[in-house]
Amino acid sequence: MSSATSAPYGTWTSSLTAQAIAAAALRLGQIVVENEDIYWVEGRPEEGGRNVVVKRTEDGRIAEMTPADTNVRTRVHEYGGAAYTVSGGTIYYSEFGDQRLYRLEPGGTPQPLTVPGDCFYADASVDLRRRRLVCVREDH
Repeated sequence: MSSATSAPYGTWTSSLTAQAIAAAALRLGQIVVENEDIYWVEGRPEEGGRNVVVKRTEDGRIAEMTPADTNVRTRVHEYGGAAYTVSGGTIYYSEFGDQRLYRLEPGGTPQPLTVPGDCFYADASVDLRRRRLVCVREDH
């Protein structure tokens, strides 16, 4: 082969880039099961990496649960943590844009639970007996 048509191992130019591969890779994570419903987070590279809570009901219906302008993600520990939980169909989540905690009741609009500031929230758990939400709060 002539040098005009070949290159040493690892030095050739490829049209296949890491960005092109990652752009097509839908990320799934943080599964929450409540009764017969299954929730998960979808990381969507084609939407700038936005994370969405999705729900599958017992009858097989799948629906996006968080609004289009929501990004369910936390900066706790700098790499993120469990950014949401579900209780009684209500979703409690950390919004990446402002790092505040929100409550989203079925069919409702997100309601902030925390004040603006330099705190990040993750790993939430609902304590039904005491009617409270318990989570990690990281103060920056």
